[in-house]
Amino acid sequence: MSGISGWFGSGGALIVMGLCWLAMKHMEHLPAKTHPYLRRAVIAAMYCAGAALAVTSAGEFVIRLGDDAEGLAGGARPGTGLAWALVTTGALLLAAAVVVALIWVPDLAFAYVAAAAPLVLALAPGGFAHDIYTTTAGPAQDAVYQIAAWAGG
Repeated sequence: MSGISGWFGSGGALIVMGLCWLAMKHMEHLPAKTHPYLRRAVIAAMYCAGAALAVTSAGEFVIRLGDDAEGLAGGARPGTGLAWALVTTGALLLAAAVVVALIWVPDLAFAYVAAAAPLVLALAPGGFAHDIYTTTAGPAQDAVYQIAAWAGG
């Protein structure tokens, strides 16, 4: 168990992701009028869990893989080249998809996109995409640890 806890930190992100998965599976048992709000809450919680997961060893491993892969697309130094342009574009598109899902289209399929978005935003070398991550990461991580503590983790 120590290897798993070493890779995923305290497990707060996994607890929140598990609670979101349970909510997604059993949401049809609740009144239909609550579904749009519950979907938005699940999308927001999955984003928060992804932000908390990005600072664990598993998240750092993914970010390091992205940093190491820059040479494959012709990047001469960190933050340059085709790979970083693709990462920045992808990060901005993922952030836009999460915002659209939260405001207009609260579809549960975007919950998984929201969970992956912080990792991609953390990969962005700088600029607006990375600023989105640095602005949202702290409050998101605090929310995850509060939810995990509430759930008993």
